[in-house]
This record gives sequence, C-alpha cells and structure tokens, in this order.
Amino acid sequence: MRIPIACTLREEAAEDRIEEWRRFLSASVTAVEKTGSQSLRLRLGPSKDVVGAAVDLAQREKACCPFFEFAIELEADSSWLRVRVPPEAASVLSDFAALVPGTL
Repeated sequence: MRIPIACTLREEAAEDRIEEWRRFLSASVTAVEKTGSQSLRLRLGPSKDVVGAAVDLAQREKACCPFFEFAIELEADSSWLRVRVPPEAASVLSDFAALVPGTL
C-alpha cells in the first residue's frame, strides 16, 4: 500500500507547523547530514529536553504527513533526528532541509 504524499493539516495549521519546525531547527539542530536524496540526519543540541521536543514534534508531523519517517539515533556523544521520505517526496525533504539555518 502506498502512502499518499499529502498533509491533512488545514492551511493555517500547516503554516503554524512550518514555523514550529523553523524555530525548533534554528534553536536545537547543530549540524545536518544529507544521507541521500531521501534521507537526512539532524544533529540535536546537547540539552536534555531537545530529544523529547524532537520526538513530540516528529510524532505530530507523522500524524498529519504519514509519508515522513522519523527516527532518533543515539550515539555516545550525540543524538540525531533522522528524517526519511519515499522517492516521490524527495522535493518535500529538500523543502524541509531548507528550514534548517545554514542549508540550501
């Protein structure tokens, strides 16, 4: 079964969510690794609260945009939020990555 590349949020709520991502990414992400056309990793800041905030935001995003895949990756010295999309949503991932300060 294919998951549609669509968001169920209404326009105003979608704009609010984009702004919420923008604030989170600006305040909480220290590095970005593009791991292909369908995946990227966001290195999370060292605050204890950042991982919880990432999980909360990712779960809410997954609820309205089920084509996104999110995962938390824990390393000895860092935490990452991995974001994946199916091939037909690669442009959506590019738009998402553009929200991260310092990326194109």
